Amino acid sequence: MQTLFFDFDGTLVDSETFHANNWSDYLATYGVTLTAEDFIEYYAGVTWPKIAKHFIDSYQLNVDIVTITTEMEALTDTKIRQQGIPALPGVDAVLHAFSGKVPMAVVTGAPRDYVEGVLKLHGWLDLFDQVFSGYEVANNKPSPDVYLHACQAMKVQPYQVVAIEDSRTGLQSAKNADICCLLINGHPSLTAINADHSFVSMVEAKPLLDALFKDKLSSAAA
Repeated sequence: MQTLFFDFDGTLVDSETFHANNWSDYLATYGVTLTAEDFIEYYAGVTWPKIAKHFIDSYQLNVDIVTITTEMEALTDTKIRQQGIPALPGVDAVLHAFSGKVPMAVVTGAPRDYVEGVLKLHGWLDLFDQVFSGYEVANNKPSPDVYLHACQAMKVQPYQVVAIEDSRTGLQSAKNADICCLLINGHPSLTAINADHSFVSMVEAKPLLDALFKDKLSSAAA
């Protein structure tokens, strides 16, 4: 294996709960009840325009997609400034262990500005070679477009890549690109989906990552 791709939300930071609570609070202003638990199970990894369209259509909301996504972006920015988004267990150690030894990129379905802003807050942005956003390709996750674009830009073949994902949408995107995918922090309903490996957290995944990239880590240490 030559290159390591990380999803962002729910993989590097505990943002699934963060976003779930924000969406729940926001939709309540329109009289829509959505628990954080249901958001995480059904909408984790789904792009915000798709989420907005679903609720507009399902509840006949008198609002458009752009308004919802714009207001949610403003709400998210405010919440990040107020409380931040915590790193998930083991992430900081993995990123520092592999950075500079194994080419790494963030491959996300989320907007670039949001992702890079949170990476900067954690001091991680400079650890990655590149950040790729699904908003910058023809079709966002679960399409393989963003992963295939990342492979092309990083000059690697899909079979040389390991992707780390946490959601059904992200896992499908990686597998649609024929990339080896490790599922971490996944909702219990994802256990039946065909991930190559599944772990409770990045802490448990690290020994396998060390083994998969042993040659590159050894070369860097020599």
